[in-house]
Amino acid sequence: MTRRSAAVALAGTLVGVVSLTGCASQIDALAPVGGTNRIALRTAAIDVLLQDKLTIRDAPQCVKAGDGYSCVGSLTDGSAIVVTSPGTDLDTMTVMVGDVVVYDGSVQAVLDAAAQQSPPPEES
Repeated sequence: MTRRSAAVALAGTLVGVVSLTGCASQIDALAPVGGTNRIALRTAAIDVLLQDKLTIRDAPQCVKAGDGYSCVGSLTDGSAIVVTSPGTDLDTMTVMVGDVVVYDGSVQAVLDAAAQQSPPPEES
């Protein structure tokens, strides 16, 4: 192998590595779209809170609770965020701030509205 072909091969390898590095961040960004119910629930809950102009201190962290999911977080004023999704219908969620229900409806409808940059449907 000549020096020139070795240099071309090395350059090609470097371009490939750089290209794959860029793909990793794109794949990470797509995770909520192709992720689990837990990720979709958390993403939708955050979308609802931000749409209502609530300032999040600790974003809701979701865990499996029986057949469904439960998420807990807090606002900057200390109010508790509680999100639940029953095992009977994982597309349904209830988002509560303190004792107030701020959203009760479809997870997918919120995700769809966010994807289109429109407000979530009024289902509370």
